[in-house]
Amino acid sequence: MKKTLPYLAMVFLIWLAYGNTLQHSFHFDDIPQILEKPWIRGLDKIPDFIFSYSQRPLVILSFNINYAVSGFKEWSYHVFNITFHLLVVFLVYRLGKTIISHISQETELTDNPINKIPLLAALIFAAHPLNTQAVTYISSRSSVMATIFYLITIMLFFEGVYAKKEGQIKTKYLFVVGAVISFAIGLLCKLIVISLPAILFSYHYYFISNHNIKTWIKGQWKRIFFAVCLLASAILYKKYFSVGGLLGASILNLTTWEYFLTQLGVIPFEYLRKMLFPFNLTIEPAFQVIRDWKSIVLISGIFILGILSFGWIKLSSSQRRSKKYSFEAFGIIWILITLSPSSSFIPLLDVSAEHRVYLPLVGFSIVSASLLIRLQIFIQQSIKNNTQSICNSEKILSMSGIFIFLILASLLIGTRERNKVWKDEVSLWSDAKLKAPFVSRPYNNLGEAYDKLGNYNMAIAEFEAALRLAPNYFYALSNLGNIYGKKKEYARSILYTKKALQQKIDYAPGHYNLAKALHMTGNTKKAMESYEAAIQYNPYFEEAFFNLGFLALELKQLKKSVDNFKKFLKMQPNHPRAHYGLGTSYAMMGNDEDAKRYYKNAIIYDSEFLSPYINLANIHMASGNLVAAKNLLKIVLLKNPSLAGVHKNLGLIYMQEKDIANAKNHLKEYLRIMPMAQDALAIKSFFKKIK
Repeated sequence: MKKTLPYLAMVFLIWLAYGNTLQHSFHFDDIPQILEKPWIRGLDKIPDFIFSYSQRPLVILSFNINYAVSGFKEWSYHVFNITFHLLVVFLVYRLGKTIISHISQETELTDNPINKIPLLAALIFAAHPLNTQAVTYISSRSSVMATIFYLITIMLFFEGVYAKKEGQIKTKYLFVVGAVISFAIGLLCKLIVISLPAILFSYHYYFISNHNIKTWIKGQWKRIFFAVCLLASAILYKKYFSVGGLLGASILNLTTWEYFLTQLGVIPFEYLRKMLFPFNLTIEPAFQVIRDWKSIVLISGIFILGILSFGWIKLSSSQRRSKKYSFEAFGIIWILITLSPSSSFIPLLDVSAEHRVYLPLVGFSIVSASLLIRLQIFIQQSIKNNTQSICNSEKILSMSGIFIFLILASLLIGTRERNKVWKDEVSLWSDAKLKAPFVSRPYNNLGEAYDKLGNYNMAIAEFEAALRLAPNYFYALSNLGNIYGKKKEYARSILYTKKALQQKIDYAPGHYNLAKALHMTGNTKKAMESYEAAIQYNPYFEEAFFNLGFLALELKQLKKSVDNFKKFLKMQPNHPRAHYGLGTSYAMMGNDEDAKRYYKNAIIYDSEFLSPYINLANIHMASGNLVAAKNLLKIVLLKNPSLAGVHKNLGLIYMQEKDIANAKNHLKEYLRIMPMAQDALAIKSFFKKIK
């Protein structure tokens, strides 16, 4: 029971922290990465992405499994994220226990308060509000998954390489192979795992080696050189051979130098500050780009990092024999090393993002736990040295425990409150707009949230606010074009989408929005060109394939219609209207067998969609299969008795079957619904003849 109690405490804390997120909506990158990603929809899609190493295939696989469990219902995605986070918390605890096991080989730690560090570090990590973006934001699970394999690799590696017992030595190679496999799997989750070799060396220096730094480097230089070559190879591969590259990823068009200068401010004023004081969290940090060495933010950042580095050096140099400050020194270097892949010289899409701190926060949790336990040790020693005031000392010791409890409670409350902001897109981007009032993206994304709710006037107000801050912001321009298209103000729609495409010609949604407006104004040729441009710039643009299929059908370009519907159905195989469109294309080509097959598919995937019933009945009528046609039309009338054309066709079928009474009933109903029909006089004349 004593061994399971820490795990129960961690589970309980995670449930308290994240139990209020299960119904939270998809956000931001969740839309293109999950809702619009064709690879997600079905386990049969696994071969399409599992070997696409540049696409984080294991993360996509986890989304694929989510879809198999709950489709696009959010709860299972959140359950997975929370479970992954819980597993990381367990591993942080186990990492702390592993560290203590290595220290205890040189130091007697029985009944030492230092044994409390692993659990306290795990609890701090579990409840820290800065982790909410990685855990609550579904698309950020890549950081959580990578951290799982990061920690597993560390423990497997040292379990194997430094096995002491005879039984362990026999299986040490299995542990080492497991560590290599775990490292490779981690790379398939997120490239931040490339920092792992540096952490392994740091762990060895702080918790295993007893040499000073010069002697240690002399003994390890070959391994260090190999690790540096490995990391350099990974970076060069990503830069020159991987799809999209690495150094050209920033939408801000920052140079390598500008990004590096900016990170010297981001690390202390965004990441370290939020580790220590986790408030004012936001999805849009809006950190200003630093381009000049004279920037006060840059100078202050370098000063803070210098102090941190000086402290780390002092802690490291004093730990050679006693390992007294090894937890603190290791935690600090962990933070700096694990931040390096995203906060060095490699420009990323945003200069700052809170989910990037998930892995570094492991080091912060270790440092924090060690300092808090050190405080308790100091109080205990004070009690022993001051026996005259033992009652007051015990009160102080009790207060230190309360202090630690209050820290955990405040972290927990902060996490729960931050999770409320992640409830939906309106709450998320309203919060971001409040905290970054001079940045255009929160206004634009809040406008998109209102657009999805059908609140077009509010959406327009937000898009226009974004454009006041950045007049050439192509996202807002394109979104305004889309909104005005929905409001049937097509001239405005075309104007704004063309402005958006002037800023970014390869913006696929802009071409799509322009195509819809052109189509609605009758400019079908230009609309087709715009749909094709949208597909050119985004080969997985499902809506463009779908609309182009129906536009080609309208223009009787039947081969093009068939091709586009088939491409769409590869991505959404269960879409009833696409099956209907493909069936209609084949019917117009005279291919009745394929037409019937796809009409039947449409009915299977949506039994309330009536058009395929009617068209399939028409094919049966034309081929003389009156019984099949009649049965289909009867089903249609059971679902919607007010369809005049269906009554007419049933009347005609009954006439051919010489069932005059039923024919007359349905034809009368046809005339009741459409008294001004062109064939009304002919039908009335028929009634007179059969009296």
